[in-house]
Amino acid sequence: MVTVIETDVVVVGGGLAGVSAARQAAESGVRVVLLDKARAGTSGTAAFSAGEMLCWIPGRDSLEDWVQAYLEAGEGLNSRAWLTMFFEGQYRIVERLASQGFPFLTDASGNFARRSGRGPLVRCVLAPMMTFQEKNRQACASLGVKILDRFCAVEVLMHRGEPAGVAGFGVRDGEVAAVLAPSVIISTGGCSYRGPFFGQDAVAGEGMAMALGAGARLAYMEYGNNYDVSLARFDTCGESRLTIHGGRYLNGLGQAFLEKEGFQDHRVSGNELARAMVEEVRAGRGCIYIDLSGFKERRLADELTPNLKMALDRGGVNLFADRQEVIPAFTGASNASPAGIWIDRKARTSVAGIFAAGDCACKGLVTGACVGITGVSLAWANYTGHLAGKSAAAYAAEAGGQQARFEAEDLAGRLVYPLGRNLGRRPGEILRDLGEEMARVDVSLIRSGARLVDTLGRVSTWRWELENLSGAKDLHDLMIWYEARSALTVAEATLLAAVERRESRGGHYREDYPSMNPEFQYVLGVEEINGVKCVRPVGEVGVTGGGGGRN
Repeated sequence: MVTVIETDVVVVGGGLAGVSAARQAAESGVRVVLLDKARAGTSGTAAFSAGEMLCWIPGRDSLEDWVQAYLEAGEGLNSRAWLTMFFEGQYRIVERLASQGFPFLTDASGNFARRSGRGPLVRCVLAPMMTFQEKNRQACASLGVKILDRFCAVEVLMHRGEPAGVAGFGVRDGEVAAVLAPSVIISTGGCSYRGPFFGQDAVAGEGMAMALGAGARLAYMEYGNNYDVSLARFDTCGESRLTIHGGRYLNGLGQAFLEKEGFQDHRVSGNELARAMVEEVRAGRGCIYIDLSGFKERRLADELTPNLKMALDRGGVNLFADRQEVIPAFTGASNASPAGIWIDRKARTSVAGIFAAGDCACKGLVTGACVGITGVSLAWANYTGHLAGKSAAAYAAEAGGQQARFEAEDLAGRLVYPLGRNLGRRPGEILRDLGEEMARVDVSLIRSGARLVDTLGRVSTWRWELENLSGAKDLHDLMIWYEARSALTVAEATLLAAVERRESRGGHYREDYPSMNPEFQYVLGVEEINGVKCVRPVGEVGVTGGGGGRN
């Protein structure tokens, strides 16, 4: 039995991008269904973030300075046109949201308060994201958006090359449903392989895998190797914010090793920091600690990261009294990674009727080869969420309410077939092994062709094990089964693209090709053709041409 729901726009994923897309589409006057495997609004990484949203402001910043700084940081893989559109559009959206009562911190003069961060030229407006997202969800509800929480979306339904909607099942009741719509927005976040970073433990790449399976193109996948920093004792977030106001990283000898190398703690990217941490440990100067004894603005940190404050309070941890051991936290193709679904300037993917937003849409169009820019993830989610919502609503309106057909036969059986099978390991075990493999610094940070190919072999073995032996003992386990399958897909795309980029550029470093090669100044795309993942150039988008996606 399949429950059928008809609508105009279906949004998959209820983080900042998804809820914003749903609200924007509903404001455009179309019917909207919003799906999330947890709870829309507080799902994903946005609600757990430090609230830093990159934002250029006219009159306070030079647009040309910003664009030029990001072009230089992107090392030939981003676009002037995209950067200009992003900076200007993001500011307009932030200004409008503030006028509608969305919470942004202001200074004594009533202007947006901003803080600097890691990256080429970073100024971020600040928003308490838990409060922000609750208001976002409430706005959706008041506009008539139908919200389905605890719904695991599995696939984009296709009919004659066009999307017909999305199919999935209820995580609590197991009810299989097909949400039919001419417009599909994918905004499920990136893929961190359930990494050790606050809010990342449910980010498994489902949207990228769904898009690829529907025929859409991924891009910048070799840059799906983002690292950040977490406390070693338990998952945390916001350490980059803490270093801006007086925090320092120390090695086991008590030395501020980043300063020794000429870095500023708060300017170094997550990948640069992770690499420096590894080198200190290899040299016998580990463990690595964060020292916040000189930290300022503690009240601001508590306001922006209430979830972190709650966890620390419950754990009896005083960050500011004692230095704390930290570890590299791999977030992969999530957070400040350029990797994701290829989109054009209207958030359209390479498949008409499918749109993408947030972490699962490729940020490389604005970041290029640069990994780890503070505030870009929330800004990109905010901007592309509104862009996708508006574009998807217009596409649905053009369809005139006509629903595409789909084949319902055996849909329920196809979606839940792993349920009850018990021939191999649990899917969570496979996902854990995959995450540990992808987080290896010699696989994702300091790469070589031989190691990449070796890891690809292990990933292929785990995929075969999952699809042929592993099963699910209950509905929650079934959701994890699909998370594992999605993460395996993203890992394959990431590794294949990393093998193909035979150079070092930005956040992609190859020991066997340690220099930048001008012949590789183009974006690599990953597509699935007849069931085989293929990597090929999708065009030059740097300062020499192109705009990213369709014009």
